[in-house]
Amino acid sequence: WDARDARERRARVVVEAENGEPASAPALTDEPATETKAKAKPAPSLPPGPLPRPPLRVMAGLAGFGALESTYLAVQKLTGGEVACPVGGCQTALNSGYAELFGIPLSAFGAVAYGLVAALAWWGAGMQDELVKQGDDGRDKDLESSYGKARVLLFFGATGLAGVSSYLLFVLAFKLGGVECLYCLTSAALSLTLFGVGFAGLSSRESANAFPPAIALYVVTVLTMSIVLTESPDAKNTQGLKLAYAPAQLEQTSTAYSRALAKHLAETGAKMYGAFWCSHCIEQKETFGAGAQIPYVECFPDGWERGTPVATACDAAKVEGFPTWVINGKKLEGEQTLEKLAELSGFQGQNDAASMVAEMF
Repeated sequence: WDARDARERRARVVVEAENGEPASAPALTDEPATETKAKAKPAPSLPPGPLPRPPLRVMAGLAGFGALESTYLAVQKLTGGEVACPVGGCQTALNSGYAELFGIPLSAFGAVAYGLVAALAWWGAGMQDELVKQGDDGRDKDLESSYGKARVLLFFGATGLAGVSSYLLFVLAFKLGGVECLYCLTSAALSLTLFGVGFAGLSSRESANAFPPAIALYVVTVLTMSIVLTESPDAKNTQGLKLAYAPAQLEQTSTAYSRALAKHLAETGAKMYGAFWCSHCIEQKETFGAGAQIPYVECFPDGWERGTPVATACDAAKVEGFPTWVINGKKLEGEQTLEKLAELSGFQGQNDAASMVAEMF
């Protein structure tokens, strides 16, 4: 019995843990026991990066101003009006074939483009405000994603505007002989500013991804403009056309006031530069009426054909469009009212409407 009890005691193996609690018995296998692997802890989440905060409302304001300017030019182009321009060259640029695309004023397309950029910038500004309120730790991921897409789209839109403006600056400098157009230069400054601010408002990752396609978009825009935006068909059709000089035949009769003003302009050295084929020049002469001795300088006294240079006097006065007035050293492009000419030249006569009607009838 003593031997059997010893065998039973050896069969019952109870392993006591060091703390006094029963421990699991070792596995009865020939394989060595393996250590239990600790579960891997999840990697700590990185804090969100800083939120890009470009001045989107400022961009919306700049684009909105560009839309208003372009709308004004489009309306004046469609109605045949004269734009207000403190420097010469605005009307020359707007009357050129480069100011139209498919028969529609180019400024009309510009108004739409600027309007879309303004709306996109304003939409992005609203998302920016909401994300700022949420704080860095509580940002809505979907909203943050939409905000990033809005900024990238805004950058692409500004890139397209910059491409158009770059080509138009080339046209002003080389195709139109360096004509000064305040509206054109203002639009170029707006679009290039929007491009710079839009690019600065991208994160480093967004700029790395967006810059290559933006460069491609810029190049394609410039090349497309150079193909579709050329001189007007009417200008192309003038190849080989010759116009003999012919003085304008006026229908309106001059008045005492218009004759006195014309005499005063001549005595003070004022000049009106024009071309016999220019409809605006004829309308300006009609403002004075037949019989008024306007101090007029014809820029094509020997007729006109493509490539004919302007007269020496017109070239010396740097005439860029017709009609052009030079009064007391100040240059004015486009038709002017008698009152405006009197004011600029210091004429003191009275424009009596009743006497004008009496003389006409």
